[in-house]
Amino acid sequence: MRYLFQPMTLLVLIPLVGALLAFLIRPARRYIAIAAALGTGYFALRIFLDGLSGTGTSPIPLPEVFGIANRLQVDGLSGVILLLVSGFAFLIFLYSFRFRGGPRDDWKFFTFALLTYGAANGALLASSVLVLYFFWGVLLFTVYGLLFYGRGDVEMAARKMFVLNGVADFLLLFGVLVFIIYTKQQGVEPGQLAYFPGVRAERFALTDPLAIVAFVCIAAAALTKAGAFPMHTWIPKAAESAPAETMAFIPASLDKLLGIYLFVRLCYSIFDIRSNLTVQLIFLTIGAVTVLAAVFMAIVQKDAMRLLSYHAVSQVGYMILGIASGTVIGIAGGFFHMMNHAIYKSALFLTGGAVRRQTGESDLEKLGGLARAMPVTFFSFLIAAMAISGVPPLNGFVSKWLVYQSFVELGRTQPFFLIFLVAGAFGSVLTLASFLKLTHSLFLGRRPKPLEGVKEVSFTGWFPPLVMALACIAFGLFAFRLPLRYLVSPALSASVIVPLGHFSPLAFAAIILVIMSLGFLIYLVGGSYKPRPRKVFLGAEELTEEEMHFSGTHFYSSIKEVKIFGEFYRFAEGGSFDPFHYIESVARALGKAVKGLIDDSLNALTRFIMYFFNLAGKGLSRWQTGRLTFYLGWILLGILILILFLIRGGGGA
Repeated sequence: MRYLFQPMTLLVLIPLVGALLAFLIRPARRYIAIAAALGTGYFALRIFLDGLSGTGTSPIPLPEVFGIANRLQVDGLSGVILLLVSGFAFLIFLYSFRFRGGPRDDWKFFTFALLTYGAANGALLASSVLVLYFFWGVLLFTVYGLLFYGRGDVEMAARKMFVLNGVADFLLLFGVLVFIIYTKQQGVEPGQLAYFPGVRAERFALTDPLAIVAFVCIAAAALTKAGAFPMHTWIPKAAESAPAETMAFIPASLDKLLGIYLFVRLCYSIFDIRSNLTVQLIFLTIGAVTVLAAVFMAIVQKDAMRLLSYHAVSQVGYMILGIASGTVIGIAGGFFHMMNHAIYKSALFLTGGAVRRQTGESDLEKLGGLARAMPVTFFSFLIAAMAISGVPPLNGFVSKWLVYQSFVELGRTQPFFLIFLVAGAFGSVLTLASFLKLTHSLFLGRRPKPLEGVKEVSFTGWFPPLVMALACIAFGLFAFRLPLRYLVSPALSASVIVPLGHFSPLAFAAIILVIMSLGFLIYLVGGSYKPRPRKVFLGAEELTEEEMHFSGTHFYSSIKEVKIFGEFYRFAEGGSFDPFHYIESVARALGKAVKGLIDDSLNALTRFIMYFFNLAGKGLSRWQTGRLTFYLGWILLGILILILFLIRGGGGA
């Protein structure tokens, strides 16, 4: 009871109690979720400010397991992410407050979202690998339940997530066990085996085979949680059926924060990834492939939510590139990009959900011209789209620039590292191209007639993404004064505020404003000369405006005609890159093999028993002659034995 009402304990308990109340008192579920988010957010802010001031928060002891000391503990890194998780939870619950309007069983969303929120806080507060693994496993089941709330084929999306993340959890468990064995060999006592910095004063080098196995397994689990290629395939599937708030809460923010948090811990606090060039290059390649493969898939999508889901995957690649670079500036860039991604990707999913809510559509062929009907949503979407594309001076540009600088630094001594810089920059160009398509398809061009009556969403529908869009601007313009100084530096316990070449966000913003002002002036001057409408002759064929409508989905459709890209899309759309299919096939094959083994064993046992009884029957059949005198002899022998038995029994009495 002494520790029950401590801030760290309440970070876990408040969401869990809120989930129970949302389940029991269903009419008040939305108020309960908001109250739980506010209460948890207060304690997260308090812990963060205590860490910033240097006072810190005392750890909460937990029972020892296998001699390993367990406790709830917070440091700069977990304190920052706890604050971010609470902020996103509040905004997403607010978005869902009046805006859901879904079926009456939406209590499932709030119940499982609060359970997920509490388990995520527990994972962030874990001071040992065992506590981390416990909460990581709980998240598997809560997210599974959360994905079951939606429309369409929710079962397949939830099952795919469960299988892929279940494999990752097994890898995490195996990696944890190997790590414990390895640290014992290095002279670390089990009681000192902490997950936080403190296992040793210096990081472990990736030279011992056990260290490499532990690192690779735990890193694979972290990157699967973050949604890296190729363990990402459940995210586009979930985008087809899950509500926008679920996509904003899980793959856009929570999964990225937790997965990259663990990867940062691994590379920055526990292991030195630069001590093994082969391992480093493998993870850098995974990052580059994640950036390019996912953005190539995004560029040809015709559904808004699926397109956004592929970008939720692609941006993970930049985080991996930065962190796997092993440099302080790269890790800072990857960590900052994780924060930025959670902000603008959540805003994009929420604005996409607002469009789907108001129009009933996410098919880009059936949308367009909504900018005037939904101006606030359009503004939020546009800012977030430019941020994810790396347009300066927004936050996405600053974090990508930090990542790029890490490869410039590495490339001075080993030029082949510049390949990853090129991959990242090319991915940014393709991201911008795909968002030009999406922006045109949703908000620009001619509005289809069925959408003439569309209006802006309610306050709770546009306010959360607007806050996130404004954060994209603030985190870009004041990157050095706000996020890098008060969030990134304390999280990494290092001075990472370094000059970004000759880049000044405020100066760049001023230049952009001047250019935009000139463009607006040209527009005003040009508008004074009204064009004279002329009817175009089209070979005596008269076309309606609807027939002349050019959808943004046609922007890059010809890319599939290029042979190499055509093969890539054919394999990708056929599921060749989806590990879920291979895992499912192996599981079915093993199931058949085990079933066959059991069937064969039972058949063999049955045959053996039948053979035994057959032999016994043949032996006994020799005594069955069919002669009456023979049977009378047996009867007399039996009577004689019985008499002798009775006489012997009587004598004993």
